[in-house]
Amino acid sequence: MPREGDDRERGFALLVVLWTMVLWALLASQVTGAGRAETKLAAALRISAQLQEAADGAVYESIWHLLDGTGDVWVPGDQVHVLAEPGARVTVEIADQRGKIDINNAPAALLQALFEVLGADSTTAKAVAQATNDWRQQGGPGDDGAEAMGPYRMAGLSWGPPGEDFERLDELLLVRGMTPQLYKAAVPFLTLALEQGPWLQYASPTVLAAEARAKQEFALASDQSDKRGPEVLQITATAVGPDGARFIRRTLMRLDGTLNGPAWKYRILTWDAGPA
Repeated sequence: MPREGDDRERGFALLVVLWTMVLWALLASQVTGAGRAETKLAAALRISAQLQEAADGAVYESIWHLLDGTGDVWVPGDQVHVLAEPGARVTVEIADQRGKIDINNAPAALLQALFEVLGADSTTAKAVAQATNDWRQQGGPGDDGAEAMGPYRMAGLSWGPPGEDFERLDELLLVRGMTPQLYKAAVPFLTLALEQGPWLQYASPTVLAAEARAKQEFALASDQSDKRGPEVLQITATAVGPDGARFIRRTLMRLDGTLNGPAWKYRILTWDAGPA
């Protein structure tokens, strides 16, 4: 005849077995879920890398077409070029920057006029334009550099004018007085490495308004564009995968034509990813 204690022991043993099975089931589901998540993450990273490679390749293919001397030359403008890359469809747009204002070349008066056209009051526009001018012209251990650094130190900032050309447009955000709002409004009309004033035949209405304002208010004379000068272009390559994932490569490049032959040289100025 079974004893009452034996029944209790068997019941306790059964309970332990059931809890062990539940625990193993939970552990299995966790491992399976983690494995699926890691698999999805690995797949997403692989697709992202493929799209980035496709966009980068399209940029260099665009440069080849821009320099092509066999007749298959791509001309900057409104045309959208479509390239079929492995695992991606890439669209390429090439925008001429010669109608924009070079922040390393523009007089402070032209920058002030641009900021005023964009809605900044004259006091703010003048201060930011002068600070931009100081950024590229002053700096270092000399008296002028120390004087330019003073306002930055007083504002508690650890940086100041380097006395060198801007290497990127977003360096403007470091200039004393520049706000994100003013930068966002101004950056579509600015460029790098043009080394001369904007070509008015390529300029937007905003740049033309700034030129007119600078001429009227500050008697700023516009220099005649030198056709032998460099050409600055922005290439935007958008790679889209079969599942709709996308990667955008934006690069600013400069083409320099020699005066004694057909050879061309190019230089990458900026190399950015994602939306502007």
